[in-house]
Amino acid sequence: MVNNYSSSTRQILIVGSGVAGLSAAKAARNQDHEADIIMFGEENRLPYYRLRLCDYIGKSLDVDTLEINNEEWLEKNRIRVEICSKVTAIDPKTRKISVNGKEYGYDSLILATGSRPIMPPFKGRELSGVHTIWTCEDIDEINKSLRNAKKAAVIGGGLLGLEAAHKISEMGIDVSLIEGMPRLLPKQLDEDGSEIFTEKVQSLGISVFCGESVVGFEGDNNGHVTQVRMADDTLIEADIVIVSVGVSPNTTLFHNSGLSMDRFLNVNEKMETSIQDIYAAGDVASVNGRWFGLWTAASRQGQVAGTNAAGGNAVYESTDIPYVLNTMGTRVVCSGDTG
Repeated sequence: MVNNYSSSTRQILIVGSGVAGLSAAKAARNQDHEADIIMFGEENRLPYYRLRLCDYIGKSLDVDTLEINNEEWLEKNRIRVEICSKVTAIDPKTRKISVNGKEYGYDSLILATGSRPIMPPFKGRELSGVHTIWTCEDIDEINKSLRNAKKAAVIGGGLLGLEAAHKISEMGIDVSLIEGMPRLLPKQLDEDGSEIFTEKVQSLGISVFCGESVVGFEGDNNGHVTQVRMADDTLIEADIVIVSVGVSPNTTLFHNSGLSMDRFLNVNEKMETSIQDIYAAGDVASVNGRWFGLWTAASRQGQVAGTNAAGGNAVYESTDIPYVLNTMGTRVVCSGDTG
């Protein structure tokens, strides 16, 4: 089945329903009031604030506050969102994509597939109680594991890891925070700043292990995690483990597309890929060799991609974006080189 539209109306398709994809859709609508705009997302929800997911650790998800824009707003602005829609192929020659067995034609295509959490090849990673944090479904599963948990281990001291450790600690659960680097936030804080922040984390009753390597997890006879095994064979007790050690771009779809890419899709300052009328934005894109991995950058890149996909002439300015973190009752703001 091929979905065709009036040739007089610009067809803009967006693969991915994160912040980059939604920002692209909004910008495209502002640029072209008549275009048909369709955004495809694999999750069963409308675009939402991923950075707020940890707020719902230990409590029910509130869709009204989590969604960026509700269904009524999207309909009013004629932005069509297809949820539970997996794009399986892109054909630049015919200008079509395949989605759930259907084909859609496009004039402009925006790739905003984002990233996915990394799960290292830890022994025992398949045990129940071992989680990553990236989607609403992840939060639901984490909350199920927390119901009977007494001890938790969070692997990774980045934004999501710190937030998860804080929220779980507030539930009265003993938390061990394990960071592979020699100190917390080494890319954001100098040694003195990192020491002050670590003391704040420890003051909340969270045990901090820096410069430590995890090799796997031990479980009970029911296949549920019970311990984290370190490289020196030290065992840390944990009824639940959250792995938050970074993300990897979702580029599998593009490997045979002819698009220029290495780890990321290569784009210029107009968010144009190597193929005409195909744009990319967000975690999946590297702008003139530079990758950002920040919500604000993804939003701005989406705006540029959407504007240009709809006939505009916007440029992305690769300026340094301050890193802002609010967690553990502390606000961390940093910019530039920490040394």
